[in-house]
Amino acid sequence: MADDVPAEFIDLLTQHQGRIQSYIGSLLTNQEATWDVLQETNRVLIEKRSNFVAGTSFVNWSLTVAQHQIKAWLRDQKRDRHILTPELADKFGTDNDSNAWENRDIRMSALEDCMELLSAPNRQLIRSRYAHGESLAEISSRTSKSVNALKQVFFRVRKSLSNCVETRLQSQ
Repeated sequence: MADDVPAEFIDLLTQHQGRIQSYIGSLLTNQEATWDVLQETNRVLIEKRSNFVAGTSFVNWSLTVAQHQIKAWLRDQKRDRHILTPELADKFGTDNDSNAWENRDIRMSALEDCMELLSAPNRQLIRSRYAHGESLAEISSRTSKSVNALKQVFFRVRKSLSNCVETRLQSQ
């Protein structure tokens, strides 16, 4: 199958792989799920490459395909109530234009800067929960903090991060 894929298509897919992965990761907090959906998205993109119209936005087309793959994955994962629903994925995933991605990149940069301002323990808690997909119960058993105490910590840290990001964005 890969032998008959035009080099131009492979170049486009390779060039935009990071953006596709970022998009998927922005909707799925679990790294394994992001990887699985990315691989399935790549498979579908190659399979449906004849649907891509040269001269149009490859990013928009590929993110639309990724959005469908995210929704399919979410439908298969109904057992976890903390996972984004297909309906919310639809709502969040509709803004695929390049300006939205530039704004997202700016917001992500501000968030990364603000994360560095957190205390090391709070930064680790945020990464455990959102980057590694750990449950509150898992974090609780590892840190010896109650789930309710963790909920309060996460509320305060998220509020602090939100305020910091908004301040940075307003100053630009």
